[in-house]
Amino acid sequence: MLGHNAKWNFDLHFQNDVGDGFIFCAYSFPIDYFEKKKVSGYALDKILLNSIMDFQFYGKKESSELSTGKLHTYPFHPANVEDSGVTSEYILTCIEQAINFQEELGLKKIVIPNYYEHFELKNLTFIIKKVNTWLKANRRQGHEYYMTIPITNHMVVDKEKMESLLGELVAANIVFDGYYIACETKPENRRKISTEIKYLINLSRFFRILNKQEFKIIYAYANWDSLLFFAQTDIDYISVGTFENLRNFSLKRFTTSVEGGGPSDGWYFSEKLLNVVKALYVPLLSDKGVLGVIENEENIFSDIILDEDYVWNNLKIEVQKNYVVAVNSLFNSLAKFPAGKPRIQELLRLVNHASDCYDNLESRGVHLIEESSNYHLDTWKIFLTSL
Repeated sequence: MLGHNAKWNFDLHFQNDVGDGFIFCAYSFPIDYFEKKKVSGYALDKILLNSIMDFQFYGKKESSELSTGKLHTYPFHPANVEDSGVTSEYILTCIEQAINFQEELGLKKIVIPNYYEHFELKNLTFIIKKVNTWLKANRRQGHEYYMTIPITNHMVVDKEKMESLLGELVAANIVFDGYYIACETKPENRRKISTEIKYLINLSRFFRILNKQEFKIIYAYANWDSLLFFAQTDIDYISVGTFENLRNFSLKRFTTSVEGGGPSDGWYFSEKLLNVVKALYVPLLSDKGVLGVIENEENIFSDIILDEDYVWNNLKIEVQKNYVVAVNSLFNSLAKFPAGKPRIQELLRLVNHASDCYDNLESRGVHLIEESSNYHLDTWKIFLTSL
């Protein structure tokens, strides 16, 4: 998922064989970016061959309040509306023009943008039905069309609302090839991923039903808890992003100018712990002689940043590349097992091993806290053993 420092992701794909392609986020890429022949040392045509675009209509007109970002460079983006309101007709026109832009750009997988609604499921389904009708008459051969489904956190934990939404998405008259899912998650304070059991249960069922109905699925803004969903369902594409805003969907990014959180030393993602370790703790782990408990194997970026002389910073290439390579490795290892019981059992084995690693650290005097603790593992065990 491409945003800041896209070159890192291009390199990871073309040099390190990570991922199937790219998701361009309109917030980070102005419209004239796609007029170039070459970007970051790569031919743009080659990059676009396996790319999709997220036009990020989520904030609608409120996006016009942003002092940063490139959304306004697209004339068909709702951020450019001049009147006092945004009508359904206006939104539909914007959506049609966004579809045409992608087709003319040569993309084969077309992501149909959609807006994000706080409380009204009927507004979301109204747009879905209208676009579905339009697509019946206007789709082009040789293209796949994915309808964007932005799901609020209050919706995903509501079983009844998720069932109602599913009913609309799998209706017999639907012509979409699949869905582009952007789901809002709200981890507790000092946590990176959610342990809300209703969120895990309802979203898992959502993916599973769409898959059974033979719709393709792109899970955008995905964090590493998507391993739980992938264990049950062969989700076609799961995004991996470098920075936090590419793997934790939040409407605020598209409605409010939010200053950065300040400098950070960064995080070490450990495949063995299934978690991040705050950079501050790495020297302690080294001093205790337990780096081997958390280090990623066959990951050159892991080797670099665990060197005792490495100077940590969240904006350094190795820190972000370690995360992407490590998460990609976990997905690849799970993909060797069929979705369902075999894959669930393999993930459960990894969770149990992660628990053992935490016990090992604690037995040797290292107690990781807050985001770096094992706060998520018990919930994962309960969830996986209940399937």
